[in-house]
Amino acid sequence: MRADLERGLFVCDYCNSEYVPPPESDGVLVLGETSWNCPICAKHLSDASLQTYSLKYCEACHGMLILMDRLPALVESLRARRDRFSGQILPRGTQDAERHLHCPSCNSEMDAHPYGGAGNVNVDSCEKCDLIWLDGGELRRIVTSPDHEPPYQRLEEEEDWSDRPQ
Repeated sequence: MRADLERGLFVCDYCNSEYVPPPESDGVLVLGETSWNCPICAKHLSDASLQTYSLKYCEACHGMLILMDRLPALVESLRARRDRFSGQILPRGTQDAERHLHCPSCNSEMDAHPYGGAGNVNVDSCEKCDLIWLDGGELRRIVTSPDHEPPYQRLEEEEDWSDRPQ
């Protein structure tokens, strides 16, 4: 069977049957192993899909390697399906802030920095390859944390009330 990464399933070219693998704990559909190694535990990363977004996934440590420009859309898609805010924003840990990971694609040292959005997590990125590494559980923290500014505040800022009559 061949992996259809866009649809997150396997297709048999002989009989045209389709198989959807069961999702991992993060809702990730694992589609097959790659030759890339996990920057944390050095196991092989797997081609995977979350919603309709392709990514590389470590089945051992549950880390994810995602294209930077796809992360905001993935987070927005997952947030649209979340039940509610988890109720607690954990402080950003320091244990992964000073580490030196290497990009699974080019083997260059990745930049470790705080994620600019919600979730209070540290991430590792490779600007050269346009990739971002999220440790296991970090995507969940980003998705379940509230936005920095409430949606109604954004709406008020987008509307210009200054030229309307009082």
